[in-house]
Amino acid sequence: MKDVQTGGCRCGATRYEITGSPVTQLMCFCSDCRAFTGSDAFAAYIVKQVDFSPTEGSPKFYATVARSGRAVKRYFCDTCGSSLWAQLEIGLVSVAGGSLDDVELFQPVRTNLADEAPAWARIPDNLEAG
Repeated sequence: MKDVQTGGCRCGATRYEITGSPVTQLMCFCSDCRAFTGSDAFAAYIVKQVDFSPTEGSPKFYATVARSGRAVKRYFCDTCGSSLWAQLEIGLVSVAGGSLDDVELFQPVRTNLADEAPAWARIPDNLEAG
């Protein structure tokens, strides 16, 4: 049996579970991720779509097109507004690391678009550039 990871929003209205291991974990500094989080980066715990299941709540989403030209749906709690995950057109889900019940599971290994980070961003030195 696979380990199951769980998470959700601040108020508890929206919950999800993940089976399987993350594909990768990264800090994304693109302008879309910064706007989604209201911070310098998005802590992306990336899993396969088949390993991700919403279990409670009715999150809202904002659909957009990423710089790559691919469709992205960015989900947030319809009650408290917490940023939760982004469903990527390529069959992956980018879960907000801070929304995991065990936030210590988020262990980023690389950055994404760090060249777009604002001057005040906190970019860890030990991450591979991506």
